[in-house]
Amino acid sequence: MHTAFEFIMGAYLSLLTGVAGLAGWLTILGDDPAHRYSLAAVIISSLLLGCGCCIWAVVTRLHYRSYRLAMRAALGRAQADIRFREAMISACPEAIAVLSTDMNAPLSYRGGAGLLQASLNGPDAAALAVKLEDLLATGTGFIATVRTANYPQVDVRGCAVGSRAAVFFHIDKTGAEPEADFAAVLDALPLPVWVRNKHLVLTWANRTFLAATGTATLRDALLKDASLDRSERDLARAAGEGHDTTAAKRYAVFNGERHSLALDLKRLPDHSIAGFALDTTAQARAESRLQLSIDAFGAVLNTLDTAVAIFGTDTGLVAYNNAFVRMWTLPEPWLKAHPTMSDVLDRLREMRRVPEQRNFAAWKKEFLQQFHDANEHAVETWHLPTGISIDVRSAPYLPGGTVYLFRDISERIRVASAHQLLLHTQRALLDTMDNALALFGPDGRLRLHNNAFASLWEISENELAGQPHLTKIAALCAGRTGRDGIWSMIASGVNSSQPERLGEWGDLERADGKALSASLKRLPDSATLVTFTDNTDLARFSEMTAKPKLVTAA
Repeated sequence: MHTAFEFIMGAYLSLLTGVAGLAGWLTILGDDPAHRYSLAAVIISSLLLGCGCCIWAVVTRLHYRSYRLAMRAALGRAQADIRFREAMISACPEAIAVLSTDMNAPLSYRGGAGLLQASLNGPDAAALAVKLEDLLATGTGFIATVRTANYPQVDVRGCAVGSRAAVFFHIDKTGAEPEADFAAVLDALPLPVWVRNKHLVLTWANRTFLAATGTATLRDALLKDASLDRSERDLARAAGEGHDTTAAKRYAVFNGERHSLALDLKRLPDHSIAGFALDTTAQARAESRLQLSIDAFGAVLNTLDTAVAIFGTDTGLVAYNNAFVRMWTLPEPWLKAHPTMSDVLDRLREMRRVPEQRNFAAWKKEFLQQFHDANEHAVETWHLPTGISIDVRSAPYLPGGTVYLFRDISERIRVASAHQLLLHTQRALLDTMDNALALFGPDGRLRLHNNAFASLWEISENELAGQPHLTKIAALCAGRTGRDGIWSMIASGVNSSQPERLGEWGDLERADGKALSASLKRLPDSATLVTFTDNTDLARFSEMTAKPKLVTAA
């Protein structure tokens, strides 16, 4: 009001000043009586117009002033309402996230945006996303329970608010279990657990400790300052002097039995020492049995003539026998350093104890592939530059790795070669004979024959390959020359305990008309040598000479 009054007084003084100036000017013009009434009318009209303008300006000013005051009051009330709403939302126990159509969270209260993101990253994300899409699209509210990485159960409630969606998250913490009684938990452990103060005096122990030390109550144990082992206090002192954790293995007798214990002692923040003992008796016994088995296994390996080497999963040498050392003449100190299979191959190559290879690196890489592929195992023969032949085989090692077996087969190959040479020599000798010869083993299979045998019975070499049985040969002969009783007699002789009794048979006639004779001979290895003689030409000649001569009349 003070400002409006000053404005009106200023306007009024300005109006008086203007009227005074106008009056002076009109005085000059008012000397003419004819114009006095006109001047008076103009002056009065001007005064009325000026007063009206002043009144309009004052009213307009007051109206604008009251409008501004009303707007300020409305703004203050709106801000107060917003602050009240924010306070009410903050006081709400639920977290809130307000979503727009793009499923962002522009508004978040009490960590609502974080809970929304955690829920959408949890195992129930797919179901929650479908419900949120329905809420944004159709305004359909929902109530669901989801799981997150930090909370096993979160209650989610969604409802539509205008064009947006509000999602409320509630985490029920009232059902949390009370803090556990750690003393009861330690009492339930099957391990001896105890605590000593900084002066190494026993202050607490669980029931297993009491049972192991033979004390009935904790009070008795505290009074006698019980311990599992005499050196346990020394370990506690070491732990208290700077070693945060001290571990050792000790043996103690309780309940009338000797036990192996693994003691662990740790210094606590209040400088007391907490300790627990793990009964490793069963483990120690198992380790002893395992070591005994390993020693026995090693002793058995050393009795084998086959060289054996075991390589672990890292291709390092785990174990080997004496035959392996003798075969490859590798120094034992070097072998005890657990070289890898690659190192062994390189060392053998330097000694020229592996097959000569054009690309040794590629060959070694292919050979070592079996360590990476469970289906790849070596079954091959190494012909060494020294003239030795080695049979190499590998098999998977159950604890992990590969077992290699090396056998010197040089003598076997030499004997096999000599045997083959002998067979070829015998075959060459037999082929020089005119009689058909066939050697049958005790099992009735054809071991050896000459070309005259194949020609006589019209059987090809391919059909006689692979040591066919006597019955197969009989079937082939019956198909080529016809059925007769010759091979039945041969079979009886081969299976007879004394084929010599059959001796040399007389004349035999084959189904196709050929005249044959056969003889059987048992050899020292129980094989039977059958000899066929073709007497067809001799029989025909005998028939021709036996016919009487015809005498013609003169």
